[in-house]
Amino acid sequence: MPPYKRRLVVTLLTAPFVALLAACTSSEARSGGFDVVEATIPDMQLAMEEGRVTSRQLVEAYLQRIALYEERLNAVIAVNPNALAEADRLDQERAEGRVRGPLHAIPVALKDNIHTTDMPTTGGALAFEGYYPPYDATFTANLREAGAIILAKTVMTELANFIASGMPGNYSAVGGYGLNPYDPRRDPREGRNDGRPVMGTGGSSSGIGTTASFWAANVGTETSGSILSPSNANMLAAIKPTVGRISRWGVIPITGDQDTAGPWLAQSLTRPSCWAHWKAPRPT
Repeated sequence: MPPYKRRLVVTLLTAPFVALLAACTSSEARSGGFDVVEATIPDMQLAMEEGRVTSRQLVEAYLQRIALYEERLNAVIAVNPNALAEADRLDQERAEGRVRGPLHAIPVALKDNIHTTDMPTTGGALAFEGYYPPYDATFTANLREAGAIILAKTVMTELANFIASGMPGNYSAVGGYGLNPYDPRRDPREGRNDGRPVMGTGGSSSGIGTTASFWAANVGTETSGSILSPSNANMLAAIKPTVGRISRWGVIPITGDQDTAGPWLAQSLTRPSCWAHWKAPRPT
């Protein structure tokens, strides 16, 4: 197991998460009677408003899913160690009558070329492994101000580009290969059996974790197709904003003429039948 993955597994399987896994009685991540699988952001907001679930319970449920399925999908480069504390703070704000907006207390993920001060920003490159930027990207700061919890950073093609001859998409020296949840096998064919997925994930960004309900939504970046292509490959709803409408301050660039960040949401009508097959049997 690569060192970066060992560190992630150790982080997830500390005492609170071991206890959480032991309490799991089904292949679905449930918390407070609320199932995060296929849940939309409005579903979560309504459940929190009605007191059926807390933000802490949402974060715990997503962390449980990451601990259960990450080994099969390789969707995550880093998990936010402060996520539960942030959830508690946002739950307290709600209890005091302050709700920042539709993203209040919603766990989301960012592509690992978007600066975060509480998790490394590597762009998938060994040169930046373990690098903590001194400031959040404007996009990150705006999400935090809106009440979103940045739960994790996602795998990506190294530096969001094909930096070596023959290098496949969604591979990096830090994160390895991401695998498509609809067929999370590695390609066994001669000449392609280097660990790459048998079914592509699309572009340099990754919608893997959103499809697998590791978080409510995630943010990718596009130079040419890296929001649109992964959304198609992972059956997600995505938005590519007009270039320049979204701040790119604190996002590792390729070109100022084309780069933009944009969100993915889990809104596919075809995914439930896939998940009925993919979720069983539960990994041991």
